[in-house]
Amino acid sequence: MVNIIKRMRKLRELLWIRNGPGAIQLPKEVTKISVEFHKKLIGSQHRGARHFWHDILPRIKYRNPALPISVTRHADPAGPAYLHIFTAQPTPQTAAIPPSSTPQPTSSTPEATANDTPTHTIEIKDFHESEILEALVEKTGAVVLTTPPEEATEMAEIEEFKERAEVDRVEVREKLMKVRREEELLKLARGEISAAS
Repeated sequence: MVNIIKRMRKLRELLWIRNGPGAIQLPKEVTKISVEFHKKLIGSQHRGARHFWHDILPRIKYRNPALPISVTRHADPAGPAYLHIFTAQPTPQTAAIPPSSTPQPTSSTPEATANDTPTHTIEIKDFHESEILEALVEKTGAVVLTTPPEEATEMAEIEEFKERAEVDRVEVREKLMKVRREEELLKLARGEISAAS
C-alpha cells in the first residue's frame, strides 16, 4: 500500500484541473467544441493549439461535463488549425442569412447539431493558448471562474513542495554521483579495474 501522505499529495495535485486557465462555465447554447491542428510539433504554428488541447481543454471539460469536445489531429504540417464552436441557437451574425427553401432540422440538442456547420470558426494557427481561450470566451460569452482562496493557498503549497523536491533530487543525485566516483577511484587504486575502462 502506498504511503497515505504520498496519496494525499497526489490527490491535492488534482486541483490543477479545477482551477486556472480554462476554468470557465460555457452557456447552455454551446452544444459542441471542436479543435483541429497538426499532430506533431513542427515549428511554432500549431504550438498554441497543442497547448490549448493539453492544458486548457481538460479544465473546460471538467467544468462543462456534458459538453462534447472533439479533437482532430491531421498529418499536414502546413494544414489548418481551427477552433469550431457549435451553438444551438443562431447568433445575430447567422440570423441575417435568409433561410433556404429546404427544411432545416430544428434542434436544441447536441446530437442534432453535431453535423451542422459551426456557428463560429476561429483560425488558431500561430495563436498562443491564452489567446485561443480569450477568443473562445469572447465568442461564447463564457463565465470565467475564479479560484477560491483556500484552493489558491493549497496550489501555492503544492508548487512550493515541488520546488523543494526538485532541489532535494538534485542534491541526492550529486551525492550519489560523488559516492560512485569515489568507489570507482578506489577500485582503480586497488587494481580491480583498468584505467582504460
